[in-house]
Amino acid sequence: MLYYADINAKNRYNEIKREIENDQNIADSKNNNINDSQKTNNPINLLVLGLDGDGTRSDVILLANYRPGENNVNILSITRDTKVIVKSKNAKINALIGMGGEKLIVSKVEEMTGLTIDYYLTMDFNGFRKIIDELGGVEINVPFDMHYDDPMQNLHIHLKKGRQVLDGSKAEQFVRYRKGNIYGQGYRDGDLGRIKAQQLFIRELIKQKLSIKYISKIDDIYAILKEYTKTNIKLTDIMYYLKKFNIKIDEIKTWTIPGDSAIIDSVAYFIYDSKETFEIIKNNFYK
Repeated sequence: MLYYADINAKNRYNEIKREIENDQNIADSKNNNINDSQKTNNPINLLVLGLDGDGTRSDVILLANYRPGENNVNILSITRDTKVIVKSKNAKINALIGMGGEKLIVSKVEEMTGLTIDYYLTMDFNGFRKIIDELGGVEINVPFDMHYDDPMQNLHIHLKKGRQVLDGSKAEQFVRYRKGNIYGQGYRDGDLGRIKAQQLFIRELIKQKLSIKYISKIDDIYAILKEYTKTNIKLTDIMYYLKKFNIKIDEIKTWTIPGDSAIIDSVAYFIYDSKETFEIIKNNFYK
């Protein structure tokens, strides 16, 4: 059953991808760089995408919302199996990057949230590891022993329980872990557990590294971003917003897109609740 479900999902992916590639009406990625005259205290929205090993799926999907000069950052995590409609067909949101690039996933997240995305940042885990190493690692309390091996993805996770400084490699293992190889190991709530771990990591990263000591490394970090990421963020944009950034750890608010799991045509999806999603955005996010 799982074999045929996987075949169905791959066939659907390839079919949608071909339609997108043949559709001349899809516009090129819009250039959302904000020029100096536009840099006011207006809210900005940044979509962060963490790619898997082959670069065709986004294992991490985060929408960050911030108003310069204000004290809050709002982060919405989107479950990678979230069902979206592309070309009248079902698809998982994590597959959109491989189907139509950033322009497709940006448009879908805008549709889901009602927000305009100003910036996007797509990063593979090579870049993630190098940035964390450049910052000297992040101290995290690993809640339990984490062990998982997937030779197909060349993914090997081996972390011991307890508080420790995670270098780039271990940080990748922490944010990617969902379950072990043995049934019953891992987070009880599966991918939602992994999302909570990712949100914790981001909070600790900001808490520990957003200081003059590390901001002085911005040129080195930006060099890594240029090599390992695809983004429309300019260094001048980063420096402008960092000067405005004055956030305490308890002012970083995180949400996970609401919804529930479902099996459709033998494929497991997460069905997001559009009404609840818009309520979260309306009541908490800067517009």
